[in-house]
Amino acid sequence: MREPTFTDQVSAWSELTGTVFSFLVLLIALATWRTARQALRASRDANIQTKRDSIEQTRPYVYAEVVPSLAGSPNWDVRVVNVGKSAALDLRLDYSDWPERPDDIAQSVRTFFTTARTLAPGSSIRAMWRLESGPDSQFDDGTVAAGLGKNGRITVAYRSSDLEAPHYSDDFHVMVEDSGLWPIPEAGPSGHRLSGDKLAFYRLGQSIARAIGEQRR
Repeated sequence: MREPTFTDQVSAWSELTGTVFSFLVLLIALATWRTARQALRASRDANIQTKRDSIEQTRPYVYAEVVPSLAGSPNWDVRVVNVGKSAALDLRLDYSDWPERPDDIAQSVRTFFTTARTLAPGSSIRAMWRLESGPDSQFDDGTVAAGLGKNGRITVAYRSSDLEAPHYSDDFHVMVEDSGLWPIPEAGPSGHRLSGDKLAFYRLGQSIARAIGEQRR
């Protein structure tokens, strides 16, 4: 076997250098590809989060609550409000504890709940929920309450015009007796020293003051 010549040595070193260089280029390419993939994934995740944030910021958001009635104590109204930034489309509601034999008030609420409607942003709908006869009294039919219950669950379902998140559904509990003492707008002094037209005008002012106070709930 002959001794390698200088040319053979140079050729061998060149091949080794080429192999090492190719290997380094491969490593650099692999690292670049991994970096690019991570950057692409981060960019995609950022775009998804941005889209989600945009949806959350512009979506409709409807809630329902049972509050003291504009008709005065001890009656109750149901209030449905859209506090979102866009219209709630095909809005429908349901109640968990419908009575077997609904009276006029319960039937009117059921019609209200099952009729699809559009609720614009910042707007609300209010309807009578429950009437109570008050202490030591009753209605003509002998009952002391009409309408729906003091407990239960109201389900709100609607859709958005945004195709990325078209449908929403939320549950809200009716907790008339589990929400502490409900504040009622002050009507002012009784006006017992007044009479005639002055007393009638004073009571009209009391009614207006109470109504304004209730509307701010």
